[in-house]
Amino acid sequence: MVVLIAAIIAVVVFAVISVLQLLLALGLPLGKLAYGGKYEKLPTNMRIMSLVAIGIFALASISVLERARIITVFNNPIFTLVVVWVIAVYLALNTLTNAISKSKQEKLIMTPLSLISVICCLIVAIAA
Repeated sequence: MVVLIAAIIAVVVFAVISVLQLLLALGLPLGKLAYGGKYEKLPTNMRIMSLVAIGIFALASISVLERARIITVFNNPIFTLVVVWVIAVYLALNTLTNAISKSKQEKLIMTPLSLISVICCLIVAIAA
């Protein structure tokens, strides 16, 4: 039951972050929440990075749900385990960079979201 809850929380957080990334990619002035908060509106290369991030979060969501045995898409337990661990490590590093960001908004909003994702991914990776 804990794995199920952790997987669902992770996917919800991934969806929230993906919506933010989409809004950033569309040029909305939310840049203070991401990428160190340097830009209000992201330049083109960073908008492309936001689109790539959406794809990564989609892969992460599918992998977390599959690792938790909620869905079957890849039908490859080793692949999903590796993806969940890679995402957990990536998000752990992301949590650290968010925590030391010069952007107050990124620190206050993105750090907790990232940390929650790390914890959930670790639960799914270890306990599933």
